[in-house]
Amino acid sequence: MGWGRSHLRDRYVLIYKEQLLITYSPSEIGYCHGRLNIYSCPKALIKHLEAGLERELNERVNINWQSQVLKPGSYRGQMSYSSSIGSGAKIVNALKSWSYLIFELSEFNSSEGSIYFYTKELGLYRGSINSQGQIVVSEDMLKSAITQNLSQSDLTIALEKLMGRPWDNFLEPFRRVEIEAASTLADRLSV
Repeated sequence: MGWGRSHLRDRYVLIYKEQLLITYSPSEIGYCHGRLNIYSCPKALIKHLEAGLERELNERVNINWQSQVLKPGSYRGQMSYSSSIGSGAKIVNALKSWSYLIFELSEFNSSEGSIYFYTKELGLYRGSINSQGQIVVSEDMLKSAITQNLSQSDLTIALEKLMGRPWDNFLEPFRRVEIEAASTLADRLSV
């Protein structure tokens, strides 16, 4: 059984043993909600990035850009979106072509989701996440790592990569900047 893109206009088909069973349009498959955190973007790319996001989401985006203290000369911003399932993958595919970006995207539907991390140094990471936001590693991925006859330290490194730990460690200082900025804003607003 598998999914395929059909010659029918923007429809997905479910095929079993080479027989067409059912077709769905993206709107019939479902919607998702996502959040994109851009931790570092050169000023020269901001307008291009926004135009690319608008193309992928087919709607106007408004990102409140602020300077990124960890990378002088670059900016950070975030946005939320609601769109058809799979929009996150399209967004990530468009953004990863600009190697100067650092970003994180999470996308949820009613029961599961995906998370993407991107840095120039580490490349792209994609993980499945459950409804609590925890990264879920499949049995097949674990079996593959375990059956490679790795030393204990290499196995630990392989398992950490499966869970996105190197990307998480790299992005954590950028996340702290976001938390500190939100905390500062909250302090200013409180009486």
